Amino acid sequence: MLSALSQFFGQLMDQTVTWIQLHPHWANLAIFVTAALESLAIVGLFLPGAVIMFGIGAIVATGALELGPTLLWAAAGAVLGDGVSFWLGRHYHQRLRVMWPFRQYPRLVNHGVDFFHKHGGKSVVLARFVGPVRPILPAVAGMLNMPPLRFLTVNLLSALLWAPAYILPGVAFGASVGLAAEVAGRLALLLILLLGLLWLSGWLTYRLVRWLYPHANRLLNRIQAWSRGHPVIAPLAGALLDPDHPEARGLAVLAMLLGVASLLFATLLTGFLSGTDALVHAAMMELRTPLADRLMVLITELGDATVLLGVLVGTCLWLLAGRHWRATVHWVAAFAVAAVLVRLLKLWIQAPRPMALYEGISAYAFPSSHATLATVCYGFLAVIVARELRGPWRWLPYTLASLLVSLIAFSRLYLGAHWLSDVLGGLSLGLATVALFGIAYRRHPAEPLSPAGTSAVFAILLAGITAFYASQRLDTDLARYQPQTGVERMAAATWWDIGWAALPDHRADIANRRTQPLNLQYAGELAALERELATRGWARPPALDWQRALLWLSPQSDPSKLPVLPQVHDGHHESLRLIRHQNGQLFVLRLWPSDFALSGPDRPLWVGSSSELRLREGLLLRWLETAPDFDTPLDRLQAALAPPLEWRVVRAPPEARHPGWSGRVLLVREGQGAEDFGNTERH
Repeated sequence: MLSALSQFFGQLMDQTVTWIQLHPHWANLAIFVTAALESLAIVGLFLPGAVIMFGIGAIVATGALELGPTLLWAAAGAVLGDGVSFWLGRHYHQRLRVMWPFRQYPRLVNHGVDFFHKHGGKSVVLARFVGPVRPILPAVAGMLNMPPLRFLTVNLLSALLWAPAYILPGVAFGASVGLAAEVAGRLALLLILLLGLLWLSGWLTYRLVRWLYPHANRLLNRIQAWSRGHPVIAPLAGALLDPDHPEARGLAVLAMLLGVASLLFATLLTGFLSGTDALVHAAMMELRTPLADRLMVLITELGDATVLLGVLVGTCLWLLAGRHWRATVHWVAAFAVAAVLVRLLKLWIQAPRPMALYEGISAYAFPSSHATLATVCYGFLAVIVARELRGPWRWLPYTLASLLVSLIAFSRLYLGAHWLSDVLGGLSLGLATVALFGIAYRRHPAEPLSPAGTSAVFAILLAGITAFYASQRLDTDLARYQPQTGVERMAAATWWDIGWAALPDHRADIANRRTQPLNLQYAGELAALERELATRGWARPPALDWQRALLWLSPQSDPSKLPVLPQVHDGHHESLRLIRHQNGQLFVLRLWPSDFALSGPDRPLWVGSSSELRLREGLLLRWLETAPDFDTPLDRLQAALAPPLEWRVVRAPPEARHPGWSGRVLLVREGQGAEDFGNTERH
């Protein structure tokens, strides 16, 4: 699934870059029109201009577009779009309110009028970066008779600020993806997926909160009024919705009903998604890289019960010190109910995990306790904080909680700890619990609290507890979440003769993308090979540190001093990486463990590559990337080999070859005891 997705986006990007290189003037016109439409009255509501501008920035990072002209064309389009909107408002004045499509959005027009009256002329600049009023404010400015010359001045200023603010992040991201792709294409794909996940999660939460808040109380009041005519339902609805009705008994009954509903939902969900579970799990395994493993383990630890309990208890103690009893009781009750329901559902369903991680009840998969408890812990904090905020800002705590929970949920899938149905079940149970206790908390009187103080205490506790917990647990958790793979035995003579063909001929990065061949196989201890090659000018590259990483940002840095990045094969960094500078060229040798070990004699078997690194320059970064020619570096390595090392050259099948690689594979073995390999001919 991910390979197909990667192939689609890769082809789309390649075709886009090729088209831009062939039609640069049309590309500039497309940027101009997009920016103009994004700024045009009402139209900007439906055009994801920010996303498009971000994508344009990513294309700039490839070198297909120049930054300066791109910024100017985008700014010019923005000036035109706002200018047309201003002319519409100035020409039609108050009639604009009853014209289509403005009459469809009376609240938006009124909001724009209020915004203009509050901020005056500078509202034109501010509106560029404020979503709800961006596509309406220039028309409102014209409708309210803002002087044209003054509008033109602030319009130009705002456009010159807007273009780099929306395009430069895309440039930085595009350069970062290019740098990540040198390590692993799957790492670059993961960055794109995470960015898309965060954007989608934040956008959905923002839209949902903005839509729900104006209608929620009206809907709940209707439900409460309807329940009064149903004696069985009235006590439950009253406990939840009536400020004067006791809560405890009704909420307890509703919590039990939630458990029953969760069981029914689990039965439907696990059966419906059984095929999808396997596909998503396989796709996540294709994304594994050591760097991403470390990041995802850190993220998943934000949802560990120890961290959540520590943060919850610490924040509740602070709330109790301020006599905020209701907030504390509702939050603790919601967390406790969710924890009990998770354990009961795990024990009842007993769904196996994708891989064995825990013992006891925790060994079962459905639902994900990380997803459930993180949703309740962070989500209910958002309820507490949002209650104290003014309407326009209530979306913020919910959005931040949504981003954090989304990352934790994704980390469980990435690490192979859960199936997709487990995570969806956990999120659903957590959201239902937050909704149940959150509605009860908001509908009953509670002491006002400081949203800034509560958020600050929570953030400090979260950062401190997570940092301490990660310092104690990170290495253990990294080992726990590593996929287990077996090693197959092969006779040494068989490998030397024909068995080498059973090993992979390309670096396992993103499936179906065979761009970097594995043109080297080595049987023996890595220390022996390193020792022999050291006498011929091969050495380990300097370790990557912050000082050396800063060279990526320096346009005057010596290419020979730039960091040599590790690469990923089958989810692992190379076990040995050696470089050699020769005649202004930089060659690198990489070796990874294979899935085979030799017998007769017993020796480890490694797969690797010999390649050349060349300078790649983007707008913001310059780094070393693998050159497409793999035959010349193999010749240089072969020329450096000498006894006691032995070697022979074989060729991969024709279907594995591609431009830059003729299919030549170099087999190397230690010379001592070589008679045990069978054919002892030296090369």
